Amino acid sequence: MTRMLLPLAAALLIAVPSVQAQEAVFVIRHAEKAGSGDDPDLTAAGRARATAWAAMLAPSEIDHVVTSNARRTRETGRIVAETLGVDRSELAIGDVTGLLDLLSFDFADQRVLVVGHTETIPSIITGMGHTGKVQIALTDYANLFVIRPSEDSEPVLIQLQMP
Repeated sequence: MTRMLLPLAAALLIAVPSVQAQEAVFVIRHAEKAGSGDDPDLTAAGRARATAWAAMLAPSEIDHVVTSNARRTRETGRIVAETLGVDRSELAIGDVTGLLDLLSFDFADQRVLVVGHTETIPSIITGMGHTGKVQIALTDYANLFVIRPSEDSEPVLIQLQMP
C-alpha cells in the first residue's frame, strides 16, 4: 500500500506550482538503533528498514542525502545513498539552521532526503515554513515527510507511513 502512495505523493508534489527552486525535501528518522549509549549503531531490523526506505524512495528521483553525524543517521543515509547511487553529506547533530541553509543554497534545485532524529525533524519541517504540529514517538521509525516549499504560501506537507 505504501509503495503505491509514494508515486501518488510525488505526482502531487510535481503538480503543485512553486516559484522557489527547491524541488522537494524528503525527511525520515534514522532506522532502529541498538540500545542506548552515546552513539549507537543500527540493529539488524534498522538496516533492513534502511534498505526498505531505499527501495521505497527509488522512484522519487532523490539527488542527495543529508544526515547528522550520529552513527545511526549516517548508517541509514549511507544505505539509502548507496542504493540510489547519490552522494551523502553530514552535519553536526542538531544543526537545523545549517541544514536549512544547505537546503536553500547548496541543494536549492534538487530533491533531497534528510535523515534526522525525533528531536530535529519537527524543527526541520517548521523551519521550512510548515505551521502545523509534527510529533514523532520515540518508538516510531516509519514516518516519511515530503515537503514542497513555496514562497507564496505554506509548503505542501505530505506524511506517509511505512508498514
